[in-house]
Amino acid sequence: MFLSMLRSKLFTNKPFFLAHAITYGCNSKCRTCTYWQMSKRMKDDLSTEGVFKLLDEAYDFGMRGYYLFGGEPLIRKDIGEIVDYAKTKGFLTTMNSNASLLATKAESLRNLDFIFVSLDYFNEYHDLIRGRKGSFNEVIRGIEKIRQVGNTRVTLVTTISTLNLDSVERMAKLARDLQVGISYNSVEPTVQSSFEEGRTSSPVHNIGLSRVQLQNLYARLLKLKQEEYPLMETESVLKHFVEGRRWTCQFPKMFVYVSPEKKVFNCTYDHTYDLKQGSFNDYFSSRLYRNHVARAEKCNLCIRTCVRGYSYAYDLKPLNFINLVGDARIMLQQTRAKFSFSFPLHREGTRNLEA
Repeated sequence: MFLSMLRSKLFTNKPFFLAHAITYGCNSKCRTCTYWQMSKRMKDDLSTEGVFKLLDEAYDFGMRGYYLFGGEPLIRKDIGEIVDYAKTKGFLTTMNSNASLLATKAESLRNLDFIFVSLDYFNEYHDLIRGRKGSFNEVIRGIEKIRQVGNTRVTLVTTISTLNLDSVERMAKLARDLQVGISYNSVEPTVQSSFEEGRTSSPVHNIGLSRVQLQNLYARLLKLKQEEYPLMETESVLKHFVEGRRWTCQFPKMFVYVSPEKKVFNCTYDHTYDLKQGSFNDYFSSRLYRNHVARAEKCNLCIRTCVRGYSYAYDLKPLNFINLVGDARIMLQQTRAKFSFSFPLHREGTRNLEA
């Protein structure tokens, strides 16, 4: 992967990671997301063979990373076959999941290198945020099972909104207890576009963080990082967010987003390109792609710590690489041994979402 990044940085300036929204379907109804409202469009998802063809095309183009998200990837019956195919092909395999089906499908995911598991609270209040009863316990069982069956590395992903702004420190402690990494996102604007018809306006208007709250969040995360909690954000990234420094987004040169029906889309959802009617070569040679790269480099609107971190890595910033050694250690220290989860659920203290 590092060599692929260097090839992109020094020669091609083209993505080496395929980020595939593999399905429109989702079995949760999260307050912080609107994607599940498009579940009726699952009929547009690529077939198994269609996904295989997409992977062949991406690999032939030079991509070496495959990131599955959705929707919820695990609702696909063929998800194990797809992960196996990608791994056999030569991809680094990663997935973002709500983990609701992870315990039951772990055996078929032995070839999954990394999984990012959505968990928004340290007890069953998570169920209310995610709109799925029992989801907190599903996550815990899923993490335990996936670590029993293979070498998959686990990172929690916590989406922060006004619903769980009080959970930041407790989630870091939970990740440490589970011996996994953790990364934080904030609810952010979602732009409705042509290929996402049926999706409502973003929840950011109701439960998103204010500028002051967001700045305070970055400061809290930086403190946790300095206290050596297993945050996957690097210290330099968090520090620069706190200081309000400008930066250059390199994300379009690293990742390409592809929708369930094989359309390339960008992070602001303002353009699409149909791969069924064209090719990766044609798209990455187009004015459409060049304009996207140029706009992204000057954007500075993104509030995602991961995107800034990827950009720093692409820019070969020395301090960021030193910081990344610590993050790599978090992943490498994860063991295959079965662990016992004994973190108290505190049901009596569970928050009332409606209140």
